[in-house]
Amino acid sequence: MAGATTLAGSRSPEPDGVRATPTVADGRGHFRPDIEGLRAVAVGLVFADHVFGWPAGGFIGVDVFFVISGFLITSLLVRERARTGRISFRGFYARRARRLFPAAFLTLAATTAAAWFVFLGGRFQETVTDVVWAALFGANINFARQGTDYFEATAAPSLVQHFWSLAVEEQFYLVWPALILVAFALPAVRARHRAAPPEGAGTRTVALVILLGTVTAASFAWSVHATSASPVTAYFSTFTRAWELGVGALVAVTATQLHRVPAPVRAALAWIGLGAVVSAAFLIDDGTSFPGTAAALPVLGTAALVAWGATPGGPGTRWLLSSAPAGFLGAISYSLYLWHWPVLILAGALVLPGSAVFYAGVVGASLLLATFSYYCVEQPVLHTNWLLPHRPIQPARARPVFRRARTVGLGAVVVTVAVVATVVVAPWGDGGDARAEAARAAEQADAERAELGLPPLTPLQRDIQAATFATEWPADLEPSLDELPGYLKKQWDQGCLHISESNVDRCRSGDPAAPRSLVVLGDSFAAAWIPGLSEELVPAGWSVESLTFGLCPNITAMTLFEGQPFEACPEHREWAIERILEQRPDVVVLSHSWRAQLEDGVDRRELYLDGLTQVVRRVQASGAEVVILGAPPGSESLQDCPTGLNRPTDCLRGPADSFFPQVESEQLVAAATGVRAIDPQQWFCYDGVCPTFVGNTPVYGDGQHLTAEYARRIAPDLVTAILQP
Repeated sequence: MAGATTLAGSRSPEPDGVRATPTVADGRGHFRPDIEGLRAVAVGLVFADHVFGWPAGGFIGVDVFFVISGFLITSLLVRERARTGRISFRGFYARRARRLFPAAFLTLAATTAAAWFVFLGGRFQETVTDVVWAALFGANINFARQGTDYFEATAAPSLVQHFWSLAVEEQFYLVWPALILVAFALPAVRARHRAAPPEGAGTRTVALVILLGTVTAASFAWSVHATSASPVTAYFSTFTRAWELGVGALVAVTATQLHRVPAPVRAALAWIGLGAVVSAAFLIDDGTSFPGTAAALPVLGTAALVAWGATPGGPGTRWLLSSAPAGFLGAISYSLYLWHWPVLILAGALVLPGSAVFYAGVVGASLLLATFSYYCVEQPVLHTNWLLPHRPIQPARARPVFRRARTVGLGAVVVTVAVVATVVVAPWGDGGDARAEAARAAEQADAERAELGLPPLTPLQRDIQAATFATEWPADLEPSLDELPGYLKKQWDQGCLHISESNVDRCRSGDPAAPRSLVVLGDSFAAAWIPGLSEELVPAGWSVESLTFGLCPNITAMTLFEGQPFEACPEHREWAIERILEQRPDVVVLSHSWRAQLEDGVDRRELYLDGLTQVVRRVQASGAEVVILGAPPGSESLQDCPTGLNRPTDCLRGPADSFFPQVESEQLVAAATGVRAIDPQQWFCYDGVCPTFVGNTPVYGDGQHLTAEYARRIAPDLVTAILQP
């Protein structure tokens, strides 16, 4: 997800597109148009969720695809074993490569090229790393690793994040054929040991059901446990997803028995299955613990559709899922998924998200690229003998495929040239003289302030205002765009974010015996102020002590981490406050973000008001002057927003939605407790607009946490505000 988005992640569809799908009735390689339609439902849910944000649970389309994949692949393996007496591992993996690699590697190559053209700095380097993981079918491992990193929690989604589910499937299929082979071999081994005649097909089916059922049940049990214990890792894990493919496999090996259900009952069960899938998309959302038990609804619903969706006659789902539109969308579903996610992310970097142009561009480009990929890449490759040199080519069937590929390819080239000419080659305005425009605006602002009896803009405010007029990305940013992706992690890897008894002295700035002392208490947002405070106060004879702890705001309510109570936070807070009461510093600065994870349904404003009030009153007992310092208002992230086609003015925005409610609540707490609360907006924004850089200094490392360089730049003004009488 996720979300997220969060994407706790993104969710991707099933990559298998084998069209010779056995029917549940006879196991012969008859094409199942209803399954093609089910693919359309699945990819439609995923696409709508990603692009439009509705339905919120559209990501369950991934689970639908997992079940379909387990059914298809197991059916093919079982049928091959029945027909030839063996399973060719070489042939199996060659077929998988023929089906997956061409479209996937084309998408990865095009995505890398687009990232090089669009993104500046470290975003492109991150994309290359993610592409390598995706090409090696290890994307789920890569994103699970990133998802557990606190500093990556607010990073923009990867262009290839959707490749995680392809990785899950390919890792699953590294062992699945071998398991099926073992299941087939067990009855024969047992018969030899008993000196009995070879077991029949029924015994082999029982052995398959027992073995596959055991693996499926074990995976489901682990999924339930892991989803509770470590949600991010569980979401991407092959072990927590294997049971979904296993359910499809069990449908495949029990197809004959399932077909014995009376036709009217089969039709009703298929409708119930479709209802389960659709309802899951609306009942499940990013706040649901997933996969775990919640995944059972779409998985079992899909299993019912796969088992009984082909029921002929009557009011079954077959007529709906076998329609021509559903068939077309199902046919291009693999390519549509591959392309829609990078198109969505790139469009968000180039066009205002949420605009009509954005939606039209994403939908149109995704469908165009998917159609091109299906007709010009997927189908032509499947009509060659690539990786299957002994397979005869059928010219009569191949010729129409290649003619269609030429037609679609020519159309795609024409459209692409038109788009490039419009978007890239079209002349851009020169934007005028930004410096002169900023200077005129500053003079006008000073005149207006003079009429109101206010002092002129400070040098810092003039620099902030000038940044809102900038038309070019500075070439001398310090830290540079290339350095920003790992900037905060590198800065806090020194061990001075999570303060405890073991490192509190090492992380102090200044002489412990200094005549005056200041303590900062709060979360990572509080820690980001420390470099500036230290640089300004230590030379003036102060000591500056950090008592920060990541994800731990100055409130008494229990916060959550990965959905579980964050017990380390109240333990740290109690230790820190006791230390303040013992040390009795001159000034205590309380600072934190409003973004800590809380229990569902709680009133965030009331919890922060009450919790911060209690913390302030406890700290006041030390005799220190207490100052509440609001979190910075935030901006677009310099890691994500700058592209080769936009300007700094395209990355301007106002304060974050949580900023003003937080400032208001802190002012109320200050009034109730007799302390001061500082609104920091004056050091970050001008006239309600917050730039991403000021001069040649990035304001934030990630759009939220201050860079040490900017903390030092605003330190004189910050210290003056903190120490004012």
